[in-house]
Formats: sequence, structure tokens, C-alpha cells
Amino acid sequence: MLKKIIFKDEVKKILLEHILVGHIKPGERISLPRVAKELDLSVTPIREALTQLSETGIVNYIANRGFFVMELSITEAKEIYDLMAVLERNAVKNSSYTTKQIEELRGINGAFIHAKNALEMLDYDRLFHQKLIETYNNGLAVKIIENLRVRISLYDYAFWNQDQKLKSIAMHEKIINYLAANDVTKALTLVEANWIQGVQYIIDKLEKNLSK
Repeated sequence: MLKKIIFKDEVKKILLEHILVGHIKPGERISLPRVAKELDLSVTPIREALTQLSETGIVNYIANRGFFVMELSITEAKEIYDLMAVLERNAVKNSSYTTKQIEELRGINGAFIHAKNALEMLDYDRLFHQKLIETYNNGLAVKIIENLRVRISLYDYAFWNQDQKLKSIAMHEKIINYLAANDVTKALTLVEANWIQGVQYIIDKLEKNLSK
């Protein structure tokens, strides 16, 4: 059973990367036979992985038609980033941080600086935010946050650039410093602001694309 779960998660990760880098585009129907052939797998693990991804909102299942990659939209961007800001703020508020965890956060943020492409940036950003809430003792909320993070990754990948990377790194460093100083109030303000500034940048880009 453990091997099966690991295998399914590996397929899910591969499919997510295919979607993020544009091999499967927003709005496009996902051909299970084609993907199975490319990955040299049967259709069953592909379908299982896509069913898991549908729980995150990054793909949508339509009866008798199949799985489709979700479109990007300004309305959804506002909703999911605003929700993430609220959920993560509450998670950090109800978390505790040891000296070791603070140093681990610094280490992840330091590695983030050297990310060479958008996928690496997303990986380090994800690791930072996961570490930020690892002591939060609310399993349901953590699952919702993780699913939101997958959906958000489609927006982040589409619009990440060096300027946004540097802004995130700087905000992460301030959050770490406030947590290290036990100034939770300022840390919470920045946790929320980190998501809000990100979505505003994405909304501006989406609006510019729509006006073309």
C-alpha cells in the first residue's frame, strides 16, 4: 500500500509539472491515453492522480467528457489569494516556533535566492510556507491550505518573475525576523500582506492580458 501511495503521488507531481509548464494548457482537455503513453503507464494511475488534482481545483472533471485544466480568472485569483491570506495568518497565529525552526526558515529562504527558474522558485516558496505552519494543529485547515497552494501555483508559475521573487524573499526575511523577536502581531500583518501583494501583481497582469 505504501508503494502504491508513493507511486500515485509521483504521478500527481509529474502531471502538475506538465500543467504548470504549459504542456497541458488552461482550458485544455487532458487526454488520458496520450499522457499514459508519454509516461509509459496504464491509464489507471493517471486517472487516480487527476482525481486527486481535481480536489485542489487545478483540474475539473466533467461527466462523459473527462478532465480539463481550469482557466485562470481575475475573480478566482482574488478569492483564493484572499482566502489563503486569512487561513495562513490564522495558522501562524496558532503556531509555535523554536530556534531550530527559525533557522530552518532562514535556510529555505536563503536557498530561495538561488532558484534558477520558476519551478525552483515555486518549490522553495512552497517549502517556506509549509515550514511556517508545520506546528499548526488543525488537520482540516492544513489540507485546505495545501489544496489552495496547488491551485495558486498555476497563477504563480504563469506570472512569476525575478522582481516578484525578490519581493517575496524580502517579505519572508521580515516575517522570520519578527517571529524570532516574538513580535507575532507584525509577523501576522506581513504574512497577510505577502499574499495580498502577490495577487495584486497577478490581477494587474491578467487585466493587461485581457485588454490586448
